[in-house]
Amino acid sequence: MTLYYSMSRLSTLDVRWADYLDTNRSTSFFNNMHYNPYYELIVVAEGTVHLQAGDSRMTLQMGDSYLLKPWEPHGGWSPCEGSGKFFWVQFSCEPGMNEFVLNRASELNIVHAERTELRTVKVSHEDLLIIPRQFSNRGRYTLLGLFEKLLDTMNRPEGYFRYQATLLLSDMLHRIASGFLESSHLDTSFPISYITFRKLVNMLNNSYEREVSKDQLERAMERKYEYLCQVFRKYTGSTIHHYVQQLRVQRAKHLLHQTDKTVKEISMEVGYQEPFYFSRIFKKMEGVSPQHYRERGAAPGKPE
Repeated sequence: MTLYYSMSRLSTLDVRWADYLDTNRSTSFFNNMHYNPYYELIVVAEGTVHLQAGDSRMTLQMGDSYLLKPWEPHGGWSPCEGSGKFFWVQFSCEPGMNEFVLNRASELNIVHAERTELRTVKVSHEDLLIIPRQFSNRGRYTLLGLFEKLLDTMNRPEGYFRYQATLLLSDMLHRIASGFLESSHLDTSFPISYITFRKLVNMLNNSYEREVSKDQLERAMERKYEYLCQVFRKYTGSTIHHYVQQLRVQRAKHLLHQTDKTVKEISMEVGYQEPFYFSRIFKKMEGVSPQHYRERGAAPGKPE
């Protein structure tokens, strides 16, 4: 069975150490087991590398990658003339990666279409990158070129070198994950309805302060209003009307705390002609009136 790691796209990566190892010149690689508190990515740069990770032994060729867990013992086995060379990088990852075993790559749920597209929803679901523990990379030369840049960045630190190192590592992990998707022949395309949904959300985000009629929405989206409502509910579980109200209240909350405008002025600015109706909608969503919300935000020690 193939072992995979899942990593959140929101994970924070930090490169700690990186180097290049010639197994012909390193007796400790074969004589001792090594371990460290970080994840470690190994990519073979030249020849053949006989790697042992825990109780597993494998033979890696040029361009092959292997991902080690924190504190996982590893070293070499079967020392011989002409053994290979490899790059390695140790890095932290927060939140950490999760491992799982699958019998079929088709079981992986790669494509995500989530409510996080909405401006009013906090990012809580984290789309996952699927990284195989061991993988033969087709784009090996590009991957090795990135590793060379990473070593040069770490060995000649200047400016924002740690940030640059993180970008290079992210690029490498992305290429390994993308290479796995391609080799697994997984369908990673999104349905047309999702593309329509994103276009609709973008339009609502930029027009919520004014009234947009059904006809205007249909012309702009080139779709029937009933279909747009179905698509929006499919991906959000809510309605277009409710989302527009959320956008208006979200903007009003900012104006109440950051400006001295009256409730009436704010009501007009976010798209409500009647302040009383605005206050009723606001209280329904926030549990307090606009004025109470403003006063509570101005008081020291009061949570928003």
